[in-house]
Amino acid sequence: MNLYRLSIFLIITSSSLLRSEEIEFNRDIRPLLTDKCFSCHGPDERARKAKLRLDTYEGATKDLGGYAAIIPGDPENSELVLRSIHESSDEIMPPPKSKIPGLTSKEISKIKNWIKSGAKYQQHWAFAPIKNPKYQSKHNLIDSFIEKRLKKEGLTFSNEADPNTLIRRVYLDLIGLLPTPAEINYFVKNNSNTAYENIVSKLLDSQHYGERWGRHWLDQARYADSHGYTSDSERQMWPFRDWVISALNDDMGFNQFTIEQIAGDLLPNPSKKQIAATAFHRNTLISQEGGSDPEQFRVEATMDRVNTTGAVWLGLSLGCAQCHDHKFDPISQKEYYQMYAFYNSAEDKNNTGPTIPIIEGELIDSVKNNDNNKANLMVMRDRRDPRETYLLSRGDFTNPDKDSGQLSPNYISAITINDEKEGKKKTRLDLARWLVDPKNPLTPRVTVNRIWMRYFGKGIVETEEDFGTTGSLPSHPQLLDALSSYFIKSGWSMKKLHKLIVTSKTYRQSSKVTPISIKTDPANRLLSRQSRIRLDAEIIRDAALSASGLLSKKIGGPGIRPPQPRGIYAFTQNKKNWNTTTGEDRYRRGMYIVFFRSAPYPLFGTFDVPDFQTSCTRRPRSNTPLQALNIANDPAFIEFSQGLASRVIKSVPGNAVQTLDQRIKLAFELALSRRPNEKEFSTLKNYALSFERNLANNNEEDMVNSFINESQDRSSISRRDRAALVAISRAIINTDNFITRE
Repeated sequence: MNLYRLSIFLIITSSSLLRSEEIEFNRDIRPLLTDKCFSCHGPDERARKAKLRLDTYEGATKDLGGYAAIIPGDPENSELVLRSIHESSDEIMPPPKSKIPGLTSKEISKIKNWIKSGAKYQQHWAFAPIKNPKYQSKHNLIDSFIEKRLKKEGLTFSNEADPNTLIRRVYLDLIGLLPTPAEINYFVKNNSNTAYENIVSKLLDSQHYGERWGRHWLDQARYADSHGYTSDSERQMWPFRDWVISALNDDMGFNQFTIEQIAGDLLPNPSKKQIAATAFHRNTLISQEGGSDPEQFRVEATMDRVNTTGAVWLGLSLGCAQCHDHKFDPISQKEYYQMYAFYNSAEDKNNTGPTIPIIEGELIDSVKNNDNNKANLMVMRDRRDPRETYLLSRGDFTNPDKDSGQLSPNYISAITINDEKEGKKKTRLDLARWLVDPKNPLTPRVTVNRIWMRYFGKGIVETEEDFGTTGSLPSHPQLLDALSSYFIKSGWSMKKLHKLIVTSKTYRQSSKVTPISIKTDPANRLLSRQSRIRLDAEIIRDAALSASGLLSKKIGGPGIRPPQPRGIYAFTQNKKNWNTTTGEDRYRRGMYIVFFRSAPYPLFGTFDVPDFQTSCTRRPRSNTPLQALNIANDPAFIEFSQGLASRVIKSVPGNAVQTLDQRIKLAFELALSRRPNEKEFSTLKNYALSFERNLANNNEEDMVNSFINESQDRSSISRRDRAALVAISRAIINTDNFITRE
């Protein structure tokens, strides 16, 4: 028996010895074929080799002249198996020159068992209709599915987080601000489900909820205050940000939230607010370079609108089909340009028009109108004479494929919904309604998953930006469908979904790691504990402002320019206007800071804020020394530390030794929502005393002057004592505990 035949024999034998369990195509086989085969034998017709297609049953079982890649029930004669173990480098698949690792014996055994059992294909899970799985009604919907999986893996829920941790967590998650000592103490003394649910309801009703969750949405909308590219001139987009805050605070259903942003201008008798909502797709870049071709950048902006729609609502990489058929997902290049046709007749042509005038407060009911602050907001509007749309060969705007014929707007065929307008020309309004059709399986799953990710650090589908065949499988598929079904039935209410999540036992768990959980569930995919999540850049600043007592709670309006180091715009093409904001506005929340794409506010870049050249559905989280140095030395954070010290001095007057103890404890509580333990307290006190001694022994008057802010605090305690409290406040704000949501 030669080596080739022996290999077949061993694989057949090992397959028969595998423990009997049902092989599932989506879970066990599709990922293997996607990784090893689809780049050459997948949906992309032009890239397909040997005319063999393995992503469909018909293609994989097709008679190729007396043989087939897959013969259901007969793995021994299936070419897929034979080629996987072939001795010849010219015949083995994947070929060595492809640099794709070959199938392991275990993977081949899986494929064999699957073929032997009939080689049943399944529709990709994300494209399948949403199911409404049953759960134990006595439990929160979420807990029923999480607990079932934990028990299966021999795990249990962690204990509930202590009251101090829980109230800080839910405040940061829902409004991005810290609770006050009074709110903390009340909850600690009245720690009950009713008290907690009352807190949740209060936070969801807060105007700051729209700010916190509006910031997440603005990431996806690629919101910025400048045009981008090298000129990067300033633009007036803040009214769109105000619209988002207002819509979220009003709990506008996500279906309507979608429709107004995609096609608010096409609604019957649209209001000014609904037209303003369409600025979502005017957040694209505008080139103002001399000699550039306006058509090139118009096409690029239109492609960005298609790609953003795919990423935000469908969780698909539609952009992979700009130049050719998608290599992994069932999206053809033709379908890409049919989606493109929905946006191709937009009136804008790499310029700021069309616009509508907006005054401050006009889009937020809770804010008074201010005629002194006006903006011309860029919005969507279609031309009277629609542009012709053609497939662009290789995505090149100068090379339309007119021989293939003109394309009309249409949806991708992977999502099968009865098309009531089949045969009629579709508009952006039809696209918007198709996106939020209850029968569209992607939009609810993608939206629910992304909201889940904000609370647990990872989505139920970890690749939240990719629900296609190369994405990860859901860790809890039934839970994802149950939440999606709940979301639709609740009228697409985001607030109801938030409340369901934050009141669950799953959310309220401690984030402390136990030996068994780290061994069995190291990545916390089973959710046997909560996750520790580093705060976003804006929320770190907001939390520092909140602790310091300096925070301005003004909502909406034009952006602000807080202090920043000199030289930020030294290497930008155009000099930027950065006149530091004064007065109360200086202390407004981070989401109101003017954002230049070419040179953003330094804190933002250090803490992983993207440049918003394109849509960002998930921010990365890095951990670098620059972050600690930024918080320690940024003039704004020194000012926040001074504010925290002044707040403590005013709350605990006097000069006694016991007063220092009380001040340290209060500063700690204001920043971290709990009192320090004995070790933490002694460390901080020793630091304060050592700091004061150093100042006294070295007569460091310049350092004292750099630490205190006379305008914030004119109390009777010594300047050195004040400087020591600023140093303590600075140290507390620069801890991992402060910038982390436990």
